[in-house]
Formats: sequence, C-alpha cells, structure tokens
Amino acid sequence: MPATQKEWIKRLQREGWTLDRGGKHQAKMTKPGYRPITLPENKRRAYSKGFEAQLRREAGLEDKRG
Repeated sequence: MPATQKEWIKRLQREGWTLDRGGKHQAKMTKPGYRPITLPENKRRAYSKGFEAQLRREAGLEDKRG
C-alpha cells in the first residue's frame, strides 16, 4: 500500500536512518554506508508504486510483495 512522506520517514528511522535535514517540502535521510535519500512531500499524498520501489532499493529494504 502506498505511503506518504511522513510514513516513509518513520519507516526509515526504524531501519536506522536519520533525518539529516528537511526543507519546507522535502526531507533528507542519511545512513552510514548508503547514499542519502531525499523524500519529496508530494502535497501530502501517497507516493506512486514505482517511486516506492525505488526508495526500497535505495534504502536496502526487502520487497514485501508475495
């Protein structure tokens, strides 16, 4: 199920990522050994499936599809 920026920030923080800095409409997440991830706000709407797949790959998260 697609999630919003706020939900992604919480999910990445549970995985050990830290909120490095956030602008007015974006958040930057960092973790040692990984490239920083920028999360746009997207007008408080959920991200698309393709963008979420990209975020999972960049963050090194398991794809939870069966």
